[in-house]
Formats: sequence, C-alpha cells, structure tokens
Amino acid sequence: MVDMYKSVEIYNHLMNGRIINRERLGSHGEFETEALFSEIMDNLGDYKNQYAMSGFSLIANADYVYIIKGQAHDMAKTDIAMKAYCLLLLLGKYITSHNYRLEKLSVANGGLSLAEFNKIQAMPETKEILERANMGEDLFKSIKSILVERHIMYVHPITQNYLLSNSGKAFFEELMADFSAEIELS
Repeated sequence: MVDMYKSVEIYNHLMNGRIINRERLGSHGEFETEALFSEIMDNLGDYKNQYAMSGFSLIANADYVYIIKGQAHDMAKTDIAMKAYCLLLLLGKYITSHNYRLEKLSVANGGLSLAEFNKIQAMPETKEILERANMGEDLFKSIKSILVERHIMYVHPITQNYLLSNSGKAFFEELMADFSAEIELS
C-alpha cells in the first residue's frame, strides 16, 4: 500500500528534477538504503500510473528513479543530462590522468575534494568544455547545481568529499562504455 507521506516527499523530489537513488549517504558517512526508493519499488505500478496521469513517465531501474515529461519512448538526452555527461567526462579525465582507480568516485571513503575540483578547473580543456556546454566558467558551481542538487553526486557528511550516487555511477559507466566503443571503432 502506498505511504501517502512518502508519496508527497517523492513527488517533491521528482518534480524538482532530482533523482531518487537506491542508496543515500547517511549522516555517519556510509551508504544506506533510501526509504523513498524502496517505497517506489514496492508500489511501482501505482507510481507509474500517478505520473502518467500527469503527463510524465516514471523511469525506474534497479538503482535509481526519475521522471521525464511525456512518454518514455519520446525521451532524448535533455540539456541537463548532456551537461551532467560533460561534467562526468571532466571528472573521468582527471581520475584517469592521475592514475586513480574509478572506485575513487564511488566508495564512501573516497570521493573528490574541493582541492581536486580546483585542479580539474585548471585542466586546459575544462574552460572550453564548460563554455561549449553553456555552463559558464565555474566548474564547482556547475558540479553543485547539476550533479549535487539532482542527486547524481553526494557530499560526504564527514570528509566533505564528493561521491557519485547510484545514478551517477550508472551515468559514468554509460559514458565510459560509449567512449570505449568509440575507441574500438577508430
């Protein structure tokens, strides 16, 4: 049975462009189950119907949930999604160029610090990528407004490092798979 209190909270998250992930960072700095995600998955048919009646498609998989306006088959990459991919591309370039393991972005005791974002900001390609994606010149501001506010990244409550959420990991893996496919074709 649908929990009406959680349903209201879910609505507020989704209508504000946020993703609901399977896990969230708890106040102690470890990943824990997200109750809102569990609520949706336990009542998936009801939630899909609710958003369909309002002209949205609820997109749900094993790790995260979000909504899009219109029907799922009409979905194309949105402007926000493309900006998120550009930011993830910059993070990936930094990680690989410094010989870090990709897990640095996704384990609770990892993440990127503000100092590392400053290093990414200083990379030669960063300014051009941010400008071409219409994000201005401030990488950290874009990270916060596009990745953190939408729950693609989390801020660790103790270390203040930035970590990928379930959706962030999935988007990053998709980006890396597309990049690997491009390399194989060339």
